[in-house]
Amino acid sequence: MNTDIDFMAIAEDDKSFVTEFENFVNGRVSNTEKTGMAMTTMHRYLQQQAFKVCLGYIKALAHNYQKGRYDQRNEWASQLADVAYSSLIEADLVFDPDYTELIKGK
Repeated sequence: MNTDIDFMAIAEDDKSFVTEFENFVNGRVSNTEKTGMAMTTMHRYLQQQAFKVCLGYIKALAHNYQKGRYDQRNEWASQLADVAYSSLIEADLVFDPDYTELIKGK
């Protein structure tokens, strides 16, 4: 499985969300921590779904970190995602053989 994302291959509604979220974090968010905490007031099922989106983002950043696909602007986020994601794998909470192969290759 290739974890590289082809933005054009995702559903139109998903693309719209990515674009809107990008615009939100690029100048409209006033407090990232409080906004994240406020998301826990969503319906519990929606919290589950939102976390899956979050985990997909963390996974992609972790893979990119292992592949050296980051720079100074996102190094902190990429490294933090890598540590978090590898911890989830070590705890057997996430199964990702592609990531496991990446870290074995280092």
